[in-house]
Amino acid sequence: MDKYKIIQSGKARFTVITENVIRCEYSEKEVFSDADTLFCVNRAHNGCEVKVVEDGDRTVISTDFITLTYVNDGRCFNSDNLYAEILGAKWAYGDTNKENLGGTLPTLDGVQGRKEVNDGLLSKDGWFVIDDSQNPPIENGWITTNSNKDETDIYLFGYGRDYKLALRTLAYVSGKAALPRKYVFGSWYSRWWPYTDEEIEQIVDEYDQNDFPLDIMVIDMDWHHHDWTCDGSDEAVSHRATYGYGHAGNLGWTGYSWNRDLIKNPKQLLARLHDRGIAVTLNDHPHDGIRTHEDCYGEFMNALGLPAESGINLEFDASDKRYMDAFFATSHADLERDGVDFWWVDWQQNAIKPYIKGTRLRHIPWLNYCYYNHSREGGKRGISYSRWGGFGDQKHPIYFSGDTGATWECLDFEVDFTVKSSNAGLFYWGHDTGGFFGERNPEMFVRWTQFTGLSACLRVHSLRDENLDRRPWKWGEEYAAAMREVYHLRSKLLPYIYSSAYQCYEQTLPLIRAMYIEYPSVDEAYLNPQQYMFGDALLVSPVTRPLNGACSVKQKVWIKEGAYYDLFTNEKYGAGEHYIDCPLDRFPLLVKGGVPIPMQPYTSRMTSEPLNTLEIVCYPAQQGEFTLYEDDGISSEYETGACLKTKLSYSNDGERITVKIEPDGGKYNGMPELRDYVIRLPLTDRELHLDGGICATVEFADGTNTVTAKGVDINRSLEFVLS
Repeated sequence: MDKYKIIQSGKARFTVITENVIRCEYSEKEVFSDADTLFCVNRAHNGCEVKVVEDGDRTVISTDFITLTYVNDGRCFNSDNLYAEILGAKWAYGDTNKENLGGTLPTLDGVQGRKEVNDGLLSKDGWFVIDDSQNPPIENGWITTNSNKDETDIYLFGYGRDYKLALRTLAYVSGKAALPRKYVFGSWYSRWWPYTDEEIEQIVDEYDQNDFPLDIMVIDMDWHHHDWTCDGSDEAVSHRATYGYGHAGNLGWTGYSWNRDLIKNPKQLLARLHDRGIAVTLNDHPHDGIRTHEDCYGEFMNALGLPAESGINLEFDASDKRYMDAFFATSHADLERDGVDFWWVDWQQNAIKPYIKGTRLRHIPWLNYCYYNHSREGGKRGISYSRWGGFGDQKHPIYFSGDTGATWECLDFEVDFTVKSSNAGLFYWGHDTGGFFGERNPEMFVRWTQFTGLSACLRVHSLRDENLDRRPWKWGEEYAAAMREVYHLRSKLLPYIYSSAYQCYEQTLPLIRAMYIEYPSVDEAYLNPQQYMFGDALLVSPVTRPLNGACSVKQKVWIKEGAYYDLFTNEKYGAGEHYIDCPLDRFPLLVKGGVPIPMQPYTSRMTSEPLNTLEIVCYPAQQGEFTLYEDDGISSEYETGACLKTKLSYSNDGERITVKIEPDGGKYNGMPELRDYVIRLPLTDRELHLDGGICATVEFADGTNTVTAKGVDINRSLEFVLS
């Protein structure tokens, strides 16, 4: 087959990529580009059937999903000369969705309640258009001048109600949502506070002493020296007006030299944190580049062939590859060799200098690309913790949602916002659990923790306020106990969460998905924004309102079909609407019956402890399956097969329960050779007995049969039959 399916008619060119996406270009100069952009990395025809009929000035291009008509009337694209029928729906150039299901925003900075979001890819209209006209071409890995920026370059997606197909097509054209490093899914501590190295280590001690897991230590901007002369911007004044802190000329965002008044021996600190299983990220505002006060200034200038004695402060120029190569090589590489694992790109420049020099491209999407690619050096998988850069940025996870207010309205909005963000391919938001600024409200902090504990990223953060330190044990024992339960639950669920993240990469199925993604033809699926599927088997409905003096609050859950079980109480729920009692320490977290849920024993380093014991929980149903995914958690070798996929299946015919464990795959660094299995079967009404020759024990207590097999070859397939 042809690699590309291109049809040109005069000044218009059309590329059929798949049956449900067609690229439409118009160029007065009849000059077209096939270079990559930040959005598009693949225009190869997928082999679908395409019919082209040309009749005079009229060209009709048909696939199984889209019938596109173009009339070459000598004018640029308009509603009269470019239109389509998409599975019965009508589209014409310039149309916008009437029933778009919502998308995301680049940031939630300053948000304290609900806010309108941008459109996402998914729409009940059955189609969506992504405009790529302004994105500059990327050649040899770098942005170049976009000579066609005043022309038209759009992608027409047509999918009807097949939302999963729409998301898969986005990945085909724009690139897969990369699998984040495993420690991303652990517990993060972050706070804007001038911590010393002793205080940072003391925080790790406190996490252990108070029985909370910790995987990532975030060191905010006080880790570096500040050049207080470099930021007298209007943005600083705006920042103070919004959040009530900081002042113009005294924010000093940029810095790449350790503040040794606080961090006396940085390399030693990082080594000790690593020895304790803690990854480290530093806050980075690349606002002003490398200035004269930096330790690396001379090396930076020499890398550019410029004399350090000149004392020149060069403008930060993300468009210049030589500048950015020198920037990373001198300001970041040494810190990474000392033990910095990744960077939190907390960019503050868009309001001052919104576009990269010579382009109409904002800094955030390009910096995400640059930082992500830089972080891949040494065979590691990329990571960019930054604000969202728009369609196509799913390739550079994960994302910082910004500085939100601590209000119930904001929490409620954040749940809906996070679900809708998946519609744009944004699967990995890292929110400020509890909000960044605002009131001290322990109950709200608990509810926020319950939400982010069952989301992509459990990260706390707050501004420089003594009352808002988000260490859970500082909020009272009743509230700490409720939060501890969530932290422990996430630690135990980590194998399920990480496997579901791999599913995002492999199948472009969102980790957090709206009910209509699963049930697009069911009206009720669109009417329950308070809940979401967390992977294939967990249904979550976070509580987003206060108890108001009551012992519990009722939270609505809608179930389309099947049996679901409360993970806290084992109570069973069937199809329909349910209002579940939620005291402070509980919220609706329901498990789909029959699906084997892979878990691990609680560990305080949930993302780095080897999975030597695999616990599998199977609630009653006829059957179900799940694939456990494992790799080394840090390298990119998973892309070439260095991983283990274990199919877990469950069946129950009323007389016998069968659980199968079927490993398949290669070897990854750190993979255990032997594994213990603990299979839990809740809500079985009698003691079961194991058939066959497997060496295992069965115990029955409190309505649960527990099967234990020890020291099993990790590559061995097992079948447990109980009757």
